This record gives sequence, C-alpha cells and structure tokens, in this order.
Amino acid sequence: MPPLDERHAASDPSRRSFLGRLLAGTLLGGAAAVVGAITAYLFTPNDVRSSLGPRRSKVAGANEIVPGEGKLVLVDDEPVWVVNLPTGFVALSALCTHQGCVVTWEAKRRLFRCPCHNGLFDERGNVVSGLPRRSLPRLRVAVVGDAVQVSGGEERS
Repeated sequence: MPPLDERHAASDPSRRSFLGRLLAGTLLGGAAAVVGAITAYLFTPNDVRSSLGPRRSKVAGANEIVPGEGKLVLVDDEPVWVVNLPTGFVALSALCTHQGCVVTWEAKRRLFRCPCHNGLFDERGNVVSGLPRRSLPRLRVAVVGDAVQVSGGEERS
C-alpha cells in the first residue's frame, strides 16, 4: 500500500496545475475581450458613429429634399423644418418663438415666415424682422447612410 501522501496526490489535481489552468483561462478571456473591443472599434456601424444620440428619427431620404428646399416633419410630436442648404442639412423647430405659430419656408427668399405676426427668420433660424425676439431652436441633424436623421431636443453647441 502506497503512503498516504501518494494516494492523496493521485486522486486530487495539484494546486500548480489548477493555478496554471486558471491563469490560461484568464489570459484567453482577456485576449478575447481585447480582440472584441478592437473589432467593435474598427467596424462600428454608422448609427453608433453619429453624434445624434439615441433619440433620433429618420425624416427623409438624403435625395428626397433637393438643395434649397425644405420638408416639414414631426420629431417627438413637434413640427420641425429640415432644409437642404449648400452647407448641408439644417433642422429647426417650426414653432415661432413669439407665440408658437407654425412657420413656413420660402425657398426663393431663403426665409422662414411666421403667418401670424409676419415674423421673419433666416435659413439658420436667426430673427430677421418682426415680433419674435429669439431664434428658432435648432436640432441636431445628420445624414446616416442614405437617410436624413434628426435628434429630438435642442442642439448643444
């Protein structure tokens, strides 16, 4: 009959082999996490790359709004004008800052007009004339893939 120490060692794995397996598993798991993070960084979907954030709405196809024209859409149940300018798309609240009337886009003059009190705003939403004292609130807008998307809430510049 073998001594007690030999019988005990034969039935239980040694601490050294257990720690070796534990270390190997930890290293493999860490390497898999690093490879996954690098892959996610290199192959990020366009939706994640955009600065719009999680609350965004597709409002039109990129080719739907011709340059100089605008489209009135709803974003978070609020009317918003999306206009295709030579510098890119701009999204502005369609509610006049004077009394909340819905403004209209005049493409020929490149102005927003409030039909209630004849307030005028330029293509960037700044007050040109009339009773409004504040600019139209801007929203974040981006072209993601072939879609124009607008983020709910005001733009933070």
